[in-house]
Amino acid sequence: MEKLISNEHIQLDFRKTNLMLMILWSFVTLGAYIGVWFLKQRDTIQQFPTKLGIHFGLWRFFTIASFVFLFIKIFGGIILSEYGIDNIQSYETIFNFFFIGLLYYSIFRLKEGLEDEYGISLNFYLLVFFHIFYIQFKLNQSQLVKG
Repeated sequence: MEKLISNEHIQLDFRKTNLMLMILWSFVTLGAYIGVWFLKQRDTIQQFPTKLGIHFGLWRFFTIASFVFLFIKIFGGIILSEYGIDNIQSYETIFNFFFIGLLYYSIFRLKEGLEDEYGISLNFYLLVFFHIFYIQFKLNQSQLVKG
């Protein structure tokens, strides 16, 4: 674990991560890696001087559910009938809307913390379109990065 960001009061241990590998894992897992990224950064995010209000219990639930839906998407034709697949897809659609809501809530709370506490400026539009990839890019490129 590399020390990336330091503040007068608290030193954070964000992990320096290969951006291309993150993008690859996100495509391979159909977005489930986003939850893995948040869970891997949990301890560091919880060390912020101000509480960001990111709910990691929800991230744990959504990450597990994402992998379950991925498994069903791959092997559902073997296990389920057409009616079962259609039924699961309707639940998956509802799930995806909640997942996206949690993603953007968490991303913008993290943005506020990084800007307020550590002076890392993040572009709103790049954050909307590239979310965790843009944050990881800014963390990797930060002059506060050691190593």
